[in-house]
Amino acid sequence: MNDLLLILAAFGTSILTAITGVGGGMTLIAIMPGLLPAPAIIPVHGVVQLFSNSSRAFFGWQHIHWGFTTAFVCGAFIGGLLAARLTLEINLKYSPLLIAAYILFSVWGPKLQFKKAPRGEFFTIGLCQTGLSMIVGATGPLGQASLLSKGLQRDALVVTAALMTTFTHLIKILLFGIIGFTFISYWQLITGMSIGVIVGAYIGTHIRYRIAEHLYREILKWLLTILAIRIILVTFL
Repeated sequence: MNDLLLILAAFGTSILTAITGVGGGMTLIAIMPGLLPAPAIIPVHGVVQLFSNSSRAFFGWQHIHWGFTTAFVCGAFIGGLLAARLTLEINLKYSPLLIAAYILFSVWGPKLQFKKAPRGEFFTIGLCQTGLSMIVGATGPLGQASLLSKGLQRDALVVTAALMTTFTHLIKILLFGIIGFTFISYWQLITGMSIGVIVGAYIGTHIRYRIAEHLYREILKWLLTILAIRIILVTFL
């Protein structure tokens, strides 16, 4: 039953992300605690989101802005390596609490704003996004603000962010494998969820402009808040 719930959640959240580019990965990882052992949440989520983001980028490849991606990938490798060491020192039993704290800060905390783009903007974003992703799982929104400031339209914004996040999850999966996580133990769940996110990405891509974005974002804000509270309760009860 838990596996079925996670597959359905993967399908639904992939549709959400394909529509606006944000929220699906964070919503999915907020659902996973209590349905999956704590040490497996971030690695399994990473594989599923690799399929989700890569398929979303593939379905809209003609809108990708490649120029921002190279610097992002360079930063992502360094950020992943730095965070991999930290991951070994963390008691993963309590990692869901870090996820909940990150979600609540992302929803209700102050948004980082710069009067002008910092030097090495996308290198820095790649480093931070991938490093944090090793610890809290879903950090895709970090790059959204910078891409938005470049004047990208909705399609370009969604698929370029998806390509960047694809590299984040690819690097994260490789590093989790190196430090000893056994992905094969969850191959059936990963396969089911991956199929779900690919189908969800396809559907979401084709209905992107049928959903009012402002309404989606307001619903998402409160849904993530409720799910973060649920994570805290599940961890302690």
